[in-house]
Amino acid sequence: MANAHDSLREAARSTLADFFDAALHEGFSRIGQVEFAFSGDRFHLCHAGDRGQSGLEVFSDPHDASRIALLDDEGNHRPLKTAPNLRRGWILKLSTSSDLRLAIDLLYPAALANWRGFLRGDPLATPLRRTFDRQTGMYRITGLTTNLEAEKILNTLCKPGCLRQILWPIPDGVPFRSPALENGRIPLLCTDACSLLIGEARRVVKSRPPALVS
Repeated sequence: MANAHDSLREAARSTLADFFDAALHEGFSRIGQVEFAFSGDRFHLCHAGDRGQSGLEVFSDPHDASRIALLDDEGNHRPLKTAPNLRRGWILKLSTSSDLRLAIDLLYPAALANWRGFLRGDPLATPLRRTFDRQTGMYRITGLTTNLEAEKILNTLCKPGCLRQILWPIPDGVPFRSPALENGRIPLLCTDACSLLIGEARRVVKSRPPALVS
């Protein structure tokens, strides 16, 4: 594990606000597709691809991050906020670290809390098999998904379509995955299978020949 993350283990036992301030002090300045820094008397947050660019649309309310996260560059709705298609062309200029924390939470919900929980050693993740087995109604059949089918879903849906690092294993009773932790970068951690994965697993099972869906 990177030393910068190690140094935050004690701070992770404090409030989320104090933990985030400690992370800023340690030089963390990137999460997902965005970068942030203190410049002049404000925190500046923008798409990493726009760093140093002029002519960006300026926002000063952290709640504007919700609107920024809604659409991609083509104007299409983003159902998954951790998809690697955050639109460009904007900059948030924020007065306080609390405003910056709120903006990050709106761009990448629960990311800071999950990172803090991981450093504290909290039990965060649920094995995929257990998630499938607790489904009800039309999604109950996801319990029939094989481990091989689940691995294929991860490779074709999750890994190219989401920036989160998966912590959970597929079968129950095996070790959880260890994320890659880089200095200066707040990790995006996947602690539970999302609705998109559950929906795809249902589609995979339903696409089998009828005799195999039982």
